[in-house]
Amino acid sequence: MTLTSIEPSSIECPRNERRVTRRRMLQTAAVTLGALAVGGVTDALGAADASAAEYVLPQGFNGDMSDLKHVVILMQENRSFDHYLGQLPGVRGHDDKQILKFQDGTDVFQQRDANGNIVTPSVSTATWGDNHNFYSANGGRWNTWVQDKGASCMRYYTPDHMPWMYSLASQYTVCDMNFCSLHGPTIPNRYYLMTGTSNGETSNSGQNNYSRTWPTVPEQLQKAGINWRVYSDNSGNGVAGSLQGGYIGEYGCNVTNSFEAFDPRSASDDDLAPGTGKIWKANSFVYSGATTPNDDSEENLDAVLRDFIGACAPDAEHPLPEVSWIVMPAAWSEHPGFDTVHGERYMNKVLQTLQSNPDIWNHTLVIITYDENDGKFDHVLPPRPETGTAGEFSGSTPYGFGPRVPMLLVSPWTRGGYVASEVFDHTSPVKFLETWAAYLGKPFTCPNITDWRRSIAGDLTSALDFAHPQPGPADIADPVNGKPPVLSADQMKPRGLSFHPHATLAENRSSGTVTASMTLAGGPAGKAVSLQVFPDKYLAFSNTPCTVSASSPRQFTWDVRKTDGKYAFSIYGPDGFLRSFAGQVVPASQKNIGIPRVDVELVAGSDPEVRLTLRNDGTKTVRCTLTAKDYLGGTQTYSVAGGKSTVVDWPTQLGYYDVVITADTGTGWTQRYAGRVATV
Repeated sequence: MTLTSIEPSSIECPRNERRVTRRRMLQTAAVTLGALAVGGVTDALGAADASAAEYVLPQGFNGDMSDLKHVVILMQENRSFDHYLGQLPGVRGHDDKQILKFQDGTDVFQQRDANGNIVTPSVSTATWGDNHNFYSANGGRWNTWVQDKGASCMRYYTPDHMPWMYSLASQYTVCDMNFCSLHGPTIPNRYYLMTGTSNGETSNSGQNNYSRTWPTVPEQLQKAGINWRVYSDNSGNGVAGSLQGGYIGEYGCNVTNSFEAFDPRSASDDDLAPGTGKIWKANSFVYSGATTPNDDSEENLDAVLRDFIGACAPDAEHPLPEVSWIVMPAAWSEHPGFDTVHGERYMNKVLQTLQSNPDIWNHTLVIITYDENDGKFDHVLPPRPETGTAGEFSGSTPYGFGPRVPMLLVSPWTRGGYVASEVFDHTSPVKFLETWAAYLGKPFTCPNITDWRRSIAGDLTSALDFAHPQPGPADIADPVNGKPPVLSADQMKPRGLSFHPHATLAENRSSGTVTASMTLAGGPAGKAVSLQVFPDKYLAFSNTPCTVSASSPRQFTWDVRKTDGKYAFSIYGPDGFLRSFAGQVVPASQKNIGIPRVDVELVAGSDPEVRLTLRNDGTKTVRCTLTAKDYLGGTQTYSVAGGKSTVVDWPTQLGYYDVVITADTGTGWTQRYAGRVATV
């Protein structure tokens, strides 16, 4: 696959020179979406908001989930989202403005080293080590990246270095709120992908020994009548030797080899023979270690992917199954110590193979993701369970979520350059398989996914539009010689969501407290979001996680009697959600003053907006200034007389908003509202 000649993009710039803004992307994307008329919010099974009457389905498509015939899952090694895709316009990357602020006045992009020096993201091609537990084990801080991992953790790649990755991302769908399942290393994260849990395991020890017995997704698929296969180079006949390094073997990442159900030593020769359909046979086809060239040649790729390539042929003896996992050898894996270009070549080979058969390519979803971040910085707070959440803690330490990792969805239903911002993790592909299987009348339920994780992480369907497929081949930059794509600010378009979180503040002058009330509106049954409350001043650091659903709103109360009447805290959540509240509560006995208050309503719809009712509960006039920190709105000023109110309909851009409200009362009264309103 080749890409037309293109020039380097202007988005390659230091973080303090943010020339491409999400605001500008959304301004132009609003026009682009209207012109294309192929987006729309889809329901859980892809039934479209069919606003474009002129749209005609391509031949051979029904316009629903039945068009999906194959799911191919390819998990690579150890990269964070910011590290790989932080320079992609339209995502929560290096241009993000809804970011975590620390009590010393720095933000999450300004990490301090052990000497107090500030280190910011920078361009690099270096590799480094890791310490996985700095967030989970230290109370939910996100400010010790450099101290725990070294200054090199802040380095990232640009489109110049990864033309294939940025070319692919810009043409399909990027998931910018996808997190690794566990703040830990490779193997337990891969257990989440293959089984929905790590069953409490948090290290890489003991894999490939066929000793584990908890149920796996492949077994559940097989019982439901859905065929599957893991494609890997099992040099060493699938026992121990498959850990081979270099360009052969599977680097220990075919974690079915950790489970008793797949032990080839307990299978007969007939079980292992091609085409038997036995669960052991389905584990892997390739036993070619001695004949596979251990180098980075095309011959090697043809060998380690031999059976996958054969399965995609029109006359395949063993056709591509409904569900496939592809596991790479070490040197093709992108693990630090191995370079990115070889990983791009490997993934490109997989996509080329699928694209060579239009009947497969046009009816396949390819999920490309990474198991964990391996020390690479990512600025977005991961969801965090409350203490004691069932199945989510090892003692007092939560298993996850871990940092964001890249996930790209490549298919006719994700084509067009989209950003999907629902929270996902490694259990999301499992939940997608559940949804798809139910649609096909072959239901199964993975019993290992905790209730909390099910409520927080989506099933990927919000990222797919089955009603408007765009089949056919795509031109992707060559991994070795391709030029980086020209990534214009309006290239990527956000996928709409049917739900949104909210939080408002109430001051109680009599009791000396302020209370933030957190809610969730819309979304499928059982949906929840993880919000986290951080004090900005006056109190010591703390991270208070709050799982919020439509049926379970939450509150956070600050007792200002302990802080001389003052308060300042922020609430962080997914998809740019941010609330910041600061001020000083004046005693109820004080009368002849201005007392600002604001009621905030998020109005969902095709043209969503934020309705602000500015109130004055005092007697003196209050002058309120509203300033757009990001997106639309500009700066607006209103004078509100005592006992009066003023309604302001604040605009959004494709549902996104960010407004700071201040008042001239001399109490430091400030409130910030940022996030997204559901576009239903």
